Amino acid sequence: MKKFIATKAFYKKVFVVIIPIMLQQLFLSIAGYVDNIMINSYDNLHCAYNGVSAANRLMFVCNFVWLGLVSAVSIFTSQYFGAKNKEKVKETLRLSIYASSIFAIIGFVIIQFLGNKVVDTYIQDPIARQYGYDYLKIIKYGNLFVAINMSISNAYRSIQKPNIPMYIGIIGILANIFMNWIFIFGNLGAQAMGASGAALATILSKLVEMIIYIVVLIASKNDWFKHTFKNIGVSRDLLKSFAYRGTPLVMNEFFWSMSMVIMAKFYTYHNDVWYNAYAYTQNISDLFFIVFAGLGNGTSIILGSALGDNRLEDAKVEMNYFRGLGVVMGVSVGILMALTSPLTARVFTKDKDVISLMVKILSITGIFTGVYCYNSVCFFTLRAGGDSIRAVILDQGPTYLIGIPITIVLGMNAERLGITIVAIYLASHLLDIVKIFLSNAFIKQEKWLKNLTIKKA
Repeated sequence: MKKFIATKAFYKKVFVVIIPIMLQQLFLSIAGYVDNIMINSYDNLHCAYNGVSAANRLMFVCNFVWLGLVSAVSIFTSQYFGAKNKEKVKETLRLSIYASSIFAIIGFVIIQFLGNKVVDTYIQDPIARQYGYDYLKIIKYGNLFVAINMSISNAYRSIQKPNIPMYIGIIGILANIFMNWIFIFGNLGAQAMGASGAALATILSKLVEMIIYIVVLIASKNDWFKHTFKNIGVSRDLLKSFAYRGTPLVMNEFFWSMSMVIMAKFYTYHNDVWYNAYAYTQNISDLFFIVFAGLGNGTSIILGSALGDNRLEDAKVEMNYFRGLGVVMGVSVGILMALTSPLTARVFTKDKDVISLMVKILSITGIFTGVYCYNSVCFFTLRAGGDSIRAVILDQGPTYLIGIPITIVLGMNAERLGITIVAIYLASHLLDIVKIFLSNAFIKQEKWLKNLTIKKA
């Protein structure tokens, strides 16, 4: 067990990186709370909330594709940072912005033609559906802002400057809450727009963030990103490496987000009450899952830097430290989530049936949070060394071979079997136990122990 317990110096180094990321995610989750409470307050039947939540299922997939792109590029950013190659770090930022912007435009087209059909898949109520349609009509115009913000934010995190995206993110969150108040309810002379107002507020807040990021980049005295666009090109070698190492990770994020969308569909199969409970629990889980945002990014950034600096033995030792830290943080957060579930559920609704389902779902999530954290650290370790294929197999193999089939079969036959979403949700989590064995096997193979800055893909 000693190999999983680190020195004080290591924990200090880690928390300097992950605390700003976790704080940014915490504020984002709180903003999500406020966002949903505001939308809930717009109508007493939860139609607006359900409609917006269903619309965001498609946005969820788009966001994770963009995140996959920028995260794939950040593998190289972290390693070039470790190798102290400033020009290559700038080149990776350019690549990230170009790639995510192209896919933001593709996302716009997808939302334009498929958005309403996705809403119809989840929601039966025609009023709630209309709220979803209204939300998508506007939110699609913010794709480019979100993609560019993700690119620059991940770049700063990869050079271990997480405070910059944290501060900019907090400004954007506060702007979003303020503009929600204006446009959802029609304050300060604005027209009350409901779900459309929530979409407009989101777009404008992301525009604010993008402007600040661009100003910071232009005015930056930090040599890592100073004059990033003095040269606008991206080398053929980096493009080839990105295509080889990055494509599987982009596909992984797409398939993972799609799996979450599919499972949500069958967790709540043709039952708006179950959908309501599940959607609320996801908002609450996000508040606690800030630990994943911090720990996952911290693992990737710190191990990537060590690998890029050719400190392979240090990376092996620190990987075990991260696994130990992940279990401790995951179990602690899981216990807190389960204990507070009766209180957090009542923030969203007074419906006793919905609250009962929420408490049970949150308790199950809490029980598995330690497992999630352990597997997450292993996934980000593989990613840090560019072991993309095994990372994808770890993340998607159990999900598509175990989790989704179980969820579909039980979801479609829930009424006949006399079970609720709680039993379906619990059974589907068998996949996370299987992931533990895969995680250990892939880490032991040590294919992730690679310095990508000196070894061509």
